[in-house]
Amino acid sequence: MRSIKLNQTLTCPNCAEPFDAEQWTFVNVTPNPELKDAALGGELNLFCCPHCSTFFHGENDFVYLDEQASLLIFVFSDKNQQDKKELLAKMQHDYEQLRDTVFKQLNLDFGPMCVFGLEELKEVVEKEQQRTDESEAIAAAAAALGLKVARLKPEWARERGFPLYTAAGTDETAASYAGSARKVLKSGLKSPLLKHFAEKMEGDGAKAPEVL
Repeated sequence: MRSIKLNQTLTCPNCAEPFDAEQWTFVNVTPNPELKDAALGGELNLFCCPHCSTFFHGENDFVYLDEQASLLIFVFSDKNQQDKKELLAKMQHDYEQLRDTVFKQLNLDFGPMCVFGLEELKEVVEKEQQRTDESEAIAAAAAALGLKVARLKPEWARERGFPLYTAAGTDETAASYAGSARKVLKSGLKSPLLKHFAEKMEGDGAKAPEVL
């Protein structure tokens, strides 16, 4: 699904002069990975006033989607944090409408989250990138040991502070997954995410992880 830009009239916060510019209203980084780089660099919806050359960020709300990471983020202006309760209700309403129409073709099986401002979006994207990098190191270490690699359900893993990948268990029990994770850790890999995963899988009453 393609990303969407709309032409809108902006007002420069420095000279108060209006001008027309295209703003992202829907960002899908799966087909447009350069937009993920723009989010990390703070360049999404960054404008330069043609009258006074002042740079500033647009304050329009938009939606950020990373299908591979199962991230659906509603980005609201940081000036509207006092309206968080109302905006969360709006987000849920908009998500349900989008899920049944625009997003129907994507078969999304994960829910939305919200942030206020581009800095919060950057923090979420950076944290997810760090999780991805560490998870790929886990997958490589498991494969080097001759272990099968399992991909955890991204939203489930993110909520629990787990990696995206782990060594698959010899069966479907939590204890088996914990044992496989411990093998990878004993190989010398330093991974706080995998260590946390192993500890939780070893806990009393632990349930098997949700895998794809």
